[in-house]
Amino acid sequence: MKRIYIWSLPTRVFHILFALFILLVFISSEEDRWLAYHAIIGYAILILLMFRFSWGVFGPKYSKFKEFPMGKKNVKEFLNNIFEDKQKYIGHNPLASYVMISILIVCFFAIITGVLAYGIQEGKGIFAYLNSSLFKEMEIFEEIHEFLSTLFLVLLAAHIGGVISDRILHKKHETLNSIVTGYKMSEKEEAIRLNIFQKFIAFIFLALLVSFFIFNIMKPDNVLIASSYKAIDYEKQNELFVSECASCHTLYPSKFIA
Repeated sequence: MKRIYIWSLPTRVFHILFALFILLVFISSEEDRWLAYHAIIGYAILILLMFRFSWGVFGPKYSKFKEFPMGKKNVKEFLNNIFEDKQKYIGHNPLASYVMISILIVCFFAIITGVLAYGIQEGKGIFAYLNSSLFKEMEIFEEIHEFLSTLFLVLLAAHIGGVISDRILHKKHETLNSIVTGYKMSEKEEAIRLNIFQKFIAFIFLALLVSFFIFNIMKPDNVLIASSYKAIDYEKQNELFVSECASCHTLYPSKFIA
């Protein structure tokens, strides 16, 4: 067996950032006061997903979706030979392929429904205008978001379980190590190498992700997380009421009777 390079640096960086952001997004969902951070991290994950979908089309071998060994025949063959020392698949195996695709799709729709719920229920973000419409009383997007988040955790558990089982059954292939090093032990010599176009794609998305965080630091109250409600300066709105009545009356009158 030989040590071959199968996971490029952009692929490994994506995996690390994706795992880190997923951890942070679940932690930030525990407190209402962290909701803005929850939204920011969610958008960051969306950028990572955009990269991974692009990488699945234009990336190197083993990262491309068309290289995923999916199909009933591949799954049956893999299960029949799962305990054999010699393995046919260098990159993702059939079961891992299905789990990976499911994780990406479920995560994408979890983010979309999260953005909708953030706008409808909280009146914040790009869909804040829906808070003042008939959607305001609807909680369906929030419920779907929570369901997809739970489903994501189930898929994540399946992914981790697959990694652990591969570590036990096929330790010498160094699949787990390859997530960090990029190298895996295999009898085939089919190493990858990035071309200039693939490097350009990786650079663009990295620059986009860094720019996104810089933008949120410099402008924390931006359109992605801003509230649709604007503070009202009652002193300017009705100076007469403030000067004549406010010392005794704490309730501010409607503009129609003031």
